[in-house]
Amino acid sequence: QLSRSKPYMNLNMKLGGLGPDYETIKEKVKKLKLQKEYSRQIKEYNMRNITVVQRLPAKPPVSSVSRQKALEYAKKIPKPKTLITKPPEQEVKEEVVPPAPAGPSLPPLPSLESLWNRHQKEKELVAAFKTLHIL
Repeated sequence: QLSRSKPYMNLNMKLGGLGPDYETIKEKVKKLKLQKEYSRQIKEYNMRNITVVQRLPAKPPVSSVSRQKALEYAKKIPKPKTLITKPPEQEVKEEVVPPAPAGPSLPPLPSLESLWNRHQKEKELVAAFKTLHIL
């Protein structure tokens, strides 16, 4: 008989353990009530303190005075001189504009014919690059 009851070794098991456990439920409900009470007390405390803070006089607007000083200082600082560089497209546009009166600072404008020749040479170079699949 001992060999037959081997698969059933633990015969002293407590059955029906899946039902409601009222003691742990009571503890959880008690904890929840304590938490809600604590949060209510903190909320009241915060409301009292917030109203006290709002009654305090506001600080004088110091920032606007310092802003005015900063703006005045900024007006006195000399602005840096920027170098104006002409984009390369402007060379082509100068051809359309009628020539300005000759001045020592202006470079001589290239003639339309020289620009056209340069354009043709560059077109040929680009075509050569395309046939070699470089571009």
